[in-house]
Amino acid sequence: MSNLILALDLEGVLITNAISQFPRPGLRQFLTQCEEVFGHENICIFTKVPERRFRVIASTLVKENNAPRWFENIRYIDWVGEHKDLRFVHDDIEKVIIVDDYPPYIKQTQKHRLIQTQEYKQPYTHAMPDITDKELEFLAEKLKELVLMQ
Repeated sequence: MSNLILALDLEGVLITNAISQFPRPGLRQFLTQCEEVFGHENICIFTKVPERRFRVIASTLVKENNAPRWFENIRYIDWVGEHKDLRFVHDDIEKVIIVDDYPPYIKQTQKHRLIQTQEYKQPYTHAMPDITDKELEFLAEKLKELVLMQ
């Protein structure tokens, strides 16, 4: 198991957004793979969504079997300031990997710790989001490779 900390964005990465809350295809499997690599105690959420709202979303994802039980109690990082500062996750940012779909939110000096994903977004029709999206599968492989290189 890795000694790195994995910080995950919520909206556009794990779900569409805090309103529609469609889980990205493969979410449960992705989180389970992350737990195997990092341990659930080394995974946190770093999102603009307020914690109270996030906890409701996490609970719903668990109840609907889209996330493992530990996800309800995952460490939540309070976002203070204009950018996501990885020092809120750990004093040594070299121990943190952040997964986000929007690089401008990450501090310029910390972008080397970013793994960018394609945004998972809700279509502007009444159709469901793209259920053929494989981004979390690709992301899980990237994370495993990164940890092996450490």
